[in-house]
Amino acid sequence: MIGLVYSTRDLAGTGIANYISELFDCEEVRVPRSITAVYIKDLDSILAGFSEDVIYFDFLDDVLNVDSYIILSRHSARSGIKSLTVHHTGNPYSRASFGGKPYELSIANPPLTKLLLVKLSELRSRYGLTEFQVVYEATHHGPSSLKKPLTFIEIGSSINEWKLAAAHKVVGDAVIEAIREYLSSGVKCVGCVGFGGQHYSSTFTERALSTDECYGHIIPRYAINMLKNDSPEKMRYIFKQAILRNSVKIKRVVVLKKLSRAIKDTVKELSDELGIEFLTA
Repeated sequence: MIGLVYSTRDLAGTGIANYISELFDCEEVRVPRSITAVYIKDLDSILAGFSEDVIYFDFLDDVLNVDSYIILSRHSARSGIKSLTVHHTGNPYSRASFGGKPYELSIANPPLTKLLLVKLSELRSRYGLTEFQVVYEATHHGPSSLKKPLTFIEIGSSINEWKLAAAHKVVGDAVIEAIREYLSSGVKCVGCVGFGGQHYSSTFTERALSTDECYGHIIPRYAINMLKNDSPEKMRYIFKQAILRNSVKIKRVVVLKKLSRAIKDTVKELSDELGIEFLTA
């Protein structure tokens, strides 16, 4: 069973949730702390809205008995770029300014997240939202302490996009199609972790859309630079957690060429230690 969760204070999350619920016969259910909650039999999913902001959803394990979470959310960016994004959560550095705990990564869900990415890419074109960028974001913000895999799917980057009905439809249909495929036949893909690049992970997005790779945690260059101020042990700990904190066994780490030799060597040592393929791109 999947938990589809959102904040009732979030225009994007609420819009997506309302679109999904209107397509199905829903059964009201009781979920502690929720403002509204329904069970969607056709998707074997509970759709629940909470008053808290999504980055503070670390309580979900206490109120929902599901196997994984998809968090429906807005995405904010000063750039104002129109975007449809997916990402995993956690703080791969000493800060926890937006939920979660420092130096803690959530459990990523590479197969389901790739399905969502693929569906967003397909539906964006089908529904004429070609001005929207579809991309993996790097791992960031909370929640970070949940014991079940979670994925964020977001509409960005301003109120104009958050309230856009066409965007709600694209994301809602992407979620529906991805869940149906995920539950019926699963996803065959090579579980990967990415190191390097910017916050918007265009290289890893392109690789996932054009190959059988599916990405869990993506640790961007800015996070790696922050880790350089910590001990080598702390950096190694985060890199190892990025590989281990996933719903499936990671088979490949992909490191971007612009990273320093020292960083590549650290990741290569961990890859060898864990018996995982090491690849530069």
